[in-house]
Amino acid sequence: MNNRPVKVLMMGFGRMGQQHARLLSRLNGSVRLVGIVDPHADLSVMDSDIAGIPFFLSCKDWRESGNSADLMLIASPNGWHPVHLGYAMEMGMPALVEKPLCIRSSQALDLVNRAESLGLASWVMMQARLNPTLVHLKELVDGGELGEIFQVDIQCYWNRDASYYRPGGWQGDPQLDGGTLYTQFSHVIDAVHWILGPWTRIQADIHNRTHQDLHRLDDAGRITFEVGGSALGTMVYSTSAFGGNLDQSITVLGSKGAVRISGQYMNQFYWYKVQGRDKAPILPTTGPDDHRLALWRQVLSTLGKGAKPSSTDHLSTPTDLVGLSEAAKIVQLIEQIYQGAKRGPGTMEHLDRPMDESLPELPTKVFASAGI
Repeated sequence: MNNRPVKVLMMGFGRMGQQHARLLSRLNGSVRLVGIVDPHADLSVMDSDIAGIPFFLSCKDWRESGNSADLMLIASPNGWHPVHLGYAMEMGMPALVEKPLCIRSSQALDLVNRAESLGLASWVMMQARLNPTLVHLKELVDGGELGEIFQVDIQCYWNRDASYYRPGGWQGDPQLDGGTLYTQFSHVIDAVHWILGPWTRIQADIHNRTHQDLHRLDDAGRITFEVGGSALGTMVYSTSAFGGNLDQSITVLGSKGAVRISGQYMNQFYWYKVQGRDKAPILPTTGPDDHRLALWRQVLSTLGKGAKPSSTDHLSTPTDLVGLSEAAKIVQLIEQIYQGAKRGPGTMEHLDRPMDESLPELPTKVFASAGI
């Protein structure tokens, strides 16, 4: 195994880009950030994690610099993911893309086809699949321990206020954000899809209850569907929880058990009654950063550059990385929900017409506001 650090080029240095920069410093020398492309980076947030790392205004500037990288990390606004992944493909470079893959199913399929034709692997940061609590739920379902699944309920109550939807930022822009299900709750949708299978017979009511002065997208919704063949599914969500994020929960009811996972990051058992089991297992208490680090280690292992172990790591659970084809299914699912939804007043004017496949002009400081 080559012990040289994996050289990473980052696209976008907003909130998630900054988060990844901090995480990479915890991989004990297995990764080296060699460049950041962001025309509007906020230099005031720079710290020791990125000291001495060159910034570039464009991919063209990066290519002309003569530098090289092994992997592109795409942490730019959702609507720009296809462009930046296209740059990686042009350079023959694998990429790790922040979720979602993109916000158009047609673009997702195009990216999948291009990657397959080039024989180039890339992955999407669906780190909820490395959450030990969700991994255990999947094991229960796959092993038949819950019996016949007949109902699944999802509840998501977060807060996104005016400090999040800042003027000049990309959040709330129909062409760059895409909607709450893409930007806020795609992890829980992916988790249920991963654990229980495809959603069918989807119906949805989508509303903008409290954010009409900030954006024209959704801030609340109610979705019904079938999953796993015949189980009744519901999802209720809002980004108007007063005072801050409340929680996300997944409840699965079966003929041999009932489990409810809750907490802001779905990392707690609220209810656990399973035939043949006395109590819920004791699992590591983990959060999104732990899951992202574990996913980074899997990417490095796949690239043949094993990350050195750290005494501060909490996860060693193996799982399959989410490639473009799998991530495209979630884009298709969310687009299907939106396109078939009944819409309340002041909600999602961009869904009243076909989605524009072209990319818009970048808003002021769009990259500097990137992240969830």
